[in-house]
Amino acid sequence: MQFSHVLLFSIMSLSCIVQFAAAAVAISLIRPSGAMAAWLFLASGFMLQGIRRCLTLLEYSHGHLHADLAVQGAGLVISLLMLLGILKFRPLFQEIHRAHRAFQEEQHKLTKANRELEEFVSTVSHDLRSPLAVMIGYAEFLQENYGDKLDEQALGCLDEIATQGGRMVTLLEDLLTVARAGYVERPQHPVSLNRVVESVLLELSGPMAEQGVTVKTDSLPTLSVPESLLAEILKNLLGNALHYACDVNKTIEIGGMQGKEKVSFFVRDHGPGIAEEERRKVFELFYRGASGTTVKGTGIGLAIVKKIAELYGGRVWVEATPRGGCTFWVEVMDRQQD
Repeated sequence: MQFSHVLLFSIMSLSCIVQFAAAAVAISLIRPSGAMAAWLFLASGFMLQGIRRCLTLLEYSHGHLHADLAVQGAGLVISLLMLLGILKFRPLFQEIHRAHRAFQEEQHKLTKANRELEEFVSTVSHDLRSPLAVMIGYAEFLQENYGDKLDEQALGCLDEIATQGGRMVTLLEDLLTVARAGYVERPQHPVSLNRVVESVLLELSGPMAEQGVTVKTDSLPTLSVPESLLAEILKNLLGNALHYACDVNKTIEIGGMQGKEKVSFFVRDHGPGIAEEERRKVFELFYRGASGTTVKGTGIGLAIVKKIAELYGGRVWVEATPRGGCTFWVEVMDRQQD
């Protein structure tokens, strides 16, 4: 009888130890696995089961509880199976942890490389703009002060130098914008697209007045994208419409819609339109389309629009406007909709 008592006490004690060991192993997997809620629930269950068994053991040791050897033996087997099951899962979660660490390291390297690229582009842009400004300045100086002493061919060459120099400056500024577009955090509060449109239209009021262009704006949504990047999108889309589509119809329309998880807005013109086979290509870097040789530009504006939209989980596309023209759509994920 005494032997049975010792055996039963040993089984119950071992069952408590195994139960807490299973809980300890489960807890050790919480941090590397990343599945915090699941493993906290599981570990808490193991801990409570271990505490319950310890209380049972305490009651039994004081003679306040009658315990059955078969039942306690089955409890020990269950605890052992739990521990073995967790140990079998441990390599899987260690592999997940290693993969997660490797992903974080690669992400860190990519972030570092992107920042180095931004710094490089910024440095190159600054270093190249200085001599370009001198070159453009000398060309303009010669035109203004010695224009009456030069023939038409020489004046044409100077004009071309100034034009190409200005184009290069614009190209450098656009490349810098592309490089920097990924480092602006989302705002804490939604941004009014109507306010951004008003600001951009004020900036473009000069060329719009020269061309006699009218912009019709509907009530626009708010969205959680930095105001500076929204302004960049609208400047490029409106600039494109002014350059390419306002010779015939002088109206540009801006509208948008707010969905449950996404916000979409558009800039619509009524110009000559874009051939269907070119609509995908217009968002590629340096692609200028069929009219690229006749209209000034660097072929970067729409690529900037595409990059900004994709940074915020969205996309861009272009559709044909009924009765002629193009409608450029921008769609982004809106995290402020909850």
